[in-house]
Amino acid sequence: SFVNYVPRGEGFYQDMMAADFVGLDWFAYFFSTDFAVIMRNTLCQSTLTLLFSFPAPILFAICLNEIKNNKVKKAAQTASYLPYFISWVIAANMFITFLSGDGIINDILQALHITNKDILFMQEGRYFWWILALANTWKNIGYDAIIYLAAISGIDQEMYEAADLDGANAWHKFVYITLPQLKPVLTYIILMCVIGTFQEFDLVYTMTNGGPGTSTYLTGLTLYKTAFSSLKMGYSCTMAVFIFILSIIISVVQLKLTSDKD
Repeated sequence: SFVNYVPRGEGFYQDMMAADFVGLDWFAYFFSTDFAVIMRNTLCQSTLTLLFSFPAPILFAICLNEIKNNKVKKAAQTASYLPYFISWVIAANMFITFLSGDGIINDILQALHITNKDILFMQEGRYFWWILALANTWKNIGYDAIIYLAAISGIDQEMYEAADLDGANAWHKFVYITLPQLKPVLTYIILMCVIGTFQEFDLVYTMTNGGPGTSTYLTGLTLYKTAFSSLKMGYSCTMAVFIFILSIIISVVQLKLTSDKD
């Protein structure tokens, strides 16, 4: 981060000793050039991902909690949890295939007469943020739902029984009992989602490689391209330091929000 390190093939130590000290120049360069685009893309992607990945696992966990048949419940849990174990490279190629011009999504849209021509999802930047958000939600919904389900199972059932006696409906019980009791878990999932977006690489690299243009240049992909395509090792280390500091700040926020003030 503080030197202009360039690999010369003489060994890491020799190359590092030969690098010019630049102080905070890389940081100044980062904040004056790529910072705005990267932060815009990353924060917008985080927001869109949260719009889907925040409510979906909660609703799914509540639905699972209401299923009385254990076989059906376990089957639904297993089916939702399987995508979590799929490599992002495989998952990305699945989405590329489904969303291609002759993919199943276009076939369904045309069969329902929603459109009469192929939509080029993978060639238009306006779709990519939505696709990435949906892909993240699909892959993680099972894992997040299990966390929520465990938290819901730990809520004192007497609270729900008291609410029933007071005439509370399902919505009131969800808003005034379930959500407040899930606050620590909700905070953890939200902040991990934000940190995950800053670190995201596999999905973006496989599906878009940052394109079209720089519309999907997130911090992880930009760091990789800077280091291994442009060979600006010092500059990429600056981005890594930025991500590290940001992760620490987010972790501190999480600890403050989830600390028991009582």
